Amino acid sequence: MNFLHHGTGNRSDHPSSLHHIMAFSMDTRAMLPDTDSSPVDPTLFTGLPCLPGVYRFFGEQDELLYVGKSINLRQRVKSHFAARHRDKKEARLCHLTRRIEHQVTAGELGALLLENREIKQRQPIFNRRQRRYRQLHTWRLQTNRQGFLVPVLYRPLVDNHGWQQDSYGLFRSPRQAKGMLDGKVREAGLCPRICGLEGNGKGACFAHQLGRCQGACCGKETVESHNQRLQTTLEDQHIQAWPYPGVLVIREQNPQQTDYHLVDQWCHLTTLQHKPEPMTITPDADASFDLDSYRMLIRFLDQGVEHYVLS
Repeated sequence: MNFLHHGTGNRSDHPSSLHHIMAFSMDTRAMLPDTDSSPVDPTLFTGLPCLPGVYRFFGEQDELLYVGKSINLRQRVKSHFAARHRDKKEARLCHLTRRIEHQVTAGELGALLLENREIKQRQPIFNRRQRRYRQLHTWRLQTNRQGFLVPVLYRPLVDNHGWQQDSYGLFRSPRQAKGMLDGKVREAGLCPRICGLEGNGKGACFAHQLGRCQGACCGKETVESHNQRLQTTLEDQHIQAWPYPGVLVIREQNPQQTDYHLVDQWCHLTTLQHKPEPMTITPDADASFDLDSYRMLIRFLDQGVEHYVLS
């Protein structure tokens, strides 16, 4: 079962929907009300359950306006309309909405995974623009000729097994990666020259002259000490290697539904509503490593969500 197949045939799935997005100009937005006190069509809420899931707002031309998630669909959708009296964005969204669609999930994780995927795939008009970063950046430590560990920026092949080993941080750009490293180096009093943040030179680095480096660059700190402090300060950025011997199944359940989320190498493969069998797994067509999904999975596993290894 494909996790994202809804059978709705929305025109927002097709390239022609780009015309509607481009046509939704700033001039058009300026013509919309800042607040809205008009009556709400009660049929918009028909069938919305008080259960976890994802909801979608559609406009006049059936363009996808917004995708959201909640542990209580009915309450969350109604909150958009309640806020339209005081919030400009909510007023504009509600003014344009002509129908609302929903998909129930068994729990919060399923709702988060589905919302994350749909926003990145379908680019709803009112959602903050997101995209799936297939080329991420991470730091790895390499030893130079003097024996110092040096952070080297690395672009992992995230769909290959084992890439997380000895990696620190996941970043969407080199600038973001260097910003993290620079902050860590300053915080710990490490040498920015040795860590690759300053150009090559002899003697004390500029940071040492300012009292921000403990002197590994000029012999005042040993190689062993600097290496140990670098590893310690980066420890909270250490990417968790995939700790399971196979495909992980995360089970979520409510009185109406059970979902089985299949995950391998931190990649969300698919979600099923029946217990999976090892020989019948078909990953979704777009299944690949996603930074936001990785963080969601780590958080829920740390919280003790029910799971087992498929065997």
